[in-house]
Amino acid sequence: MNILFLISNDGGNGAGGHYNSLNQVSREMAKQHNVKILTLGSSTSPVVASNPLFVKHIRINKGLKGLSGLNAEIKEIKKTFVPGVVHCFDTNSLNRALLLPSLKKYPIVLNKCGGKNPLKSNYQHADAIVVFSTENQDWFLNNTNYNNDDIFLIPNRVRKLELLDEKLRQETKDTNKITFVRISRLGGAYEHTLLSAFNLIEELMKNYPVELVVIGRIQNKERYTKLKKEAEDRKLPVKFITDERAIKGSDFLYLADFVVGTGRSFMEATSLGIPSLAPASNTDYPILINTDNFQDFFKNNFSERNVANDKSLNENFSNIERLIKDKHKYIKSQEETIALFNDYFGTEGILPKYDCAYSYAANKKINRTSLIINNLNYIVKYLLGK
Repeated sequence: MNILFLISNDGGNGAGGHYNSLNQVSREMAKQHNVKILTLGSSTSPVVASNPLFVKHIRINKGLKGLSGLNAEIKEIKKTFVPGVVHCFDTNSLNRALLLPSLKKYPIVLNKCGGKNPLKSNYQHADAIVVFSTENQDWFLNNTNYNNDDIFLIPNRVRKLELLDEKLRQETKDTNKITFVRISRLGGAYEHTLLSAFNLIEELMKNYPVELVVIGRIQNKERYTKLKKEAEDRKLPVKFITDERAIKGSDFLYLADFVVGTGRSFMEATSLGIPSLAPASNTDYPILINTDNFQDFFKNNFSERNVANDKSLNENFSNIERLIKDKHKYIKSQEETIALFNDYFGTEGILPKYDCAYSYAANKKINRTSLIINNLNYIVKYLLGK
């Protein structure tokens, strides 16, 4: 099958989780299918542009202007590559695809790459919709605006990482300290997670030689400056790495004894067997994830919407301290963490699961008019440049 992946970047840095997810999913699908990737919008994604399946970036703003040019570009690509399915990894690429005459005969699959449930009762529609979390899956399955058969839960999207070669490491691991690592864009979302990590370090430093290494590109300089000042004012052992190396924050996971993660950053850490913590909305400390509480956090994609149960809240610090004090318990935690990764996030499940979604979409009767009507409110907003 020929699979055409589309993803938009309309003003961001192009390095967020869904770009990384597309990067990995496309590579796995290319093992048995013909795959091409286009980026659309104001600029490309450095993550996607490094993918060998990337064809080109097509510059286009939101709104009606530019759609004819985009349509012409797609027609040119179709001379040598006729897609069996069009796979959109964000809603702006979906809106664009729905308006192109050159793609009207092909089934469209949409990925909802995590995030909270839609606020409105009617989200966007496609021939098949892939979700990453059971939270999102439940929302669609319980919504009468959607056919349950159209919804596919496929959390697998993370390649097992390898630690960066020692010759390439520019930061030195302090073996006398217990290092917690947080990888995230800075000054934007997930401030609760970072502040929770501050709180954890502040508590642990009373009894243990701990440090926090924060890695990420600066999204909002003013808010980042405030966060950095807070760490300094509280005299916390925190180091920030924000230069261009932070684009690939996972390169620094060799520093980590523990990771405070959300979404993809959590999953990548688990691929290396690093004991990992995630935020919860009902506590000011990140929670150590284990086999007992995994499902509670998996439901919300390891986001700040997580809700920790009483057992997790009451035993959190003792669980962390147990791993700090006891090497054998730490090793056991590493083994459990890798097992959870293999079961839920690893790439082995990508091909068969996405093949099912593609086969389902390809066997449906194409009704582009119906899809446009179902997405009309979103398409109008897109055409108005909103």
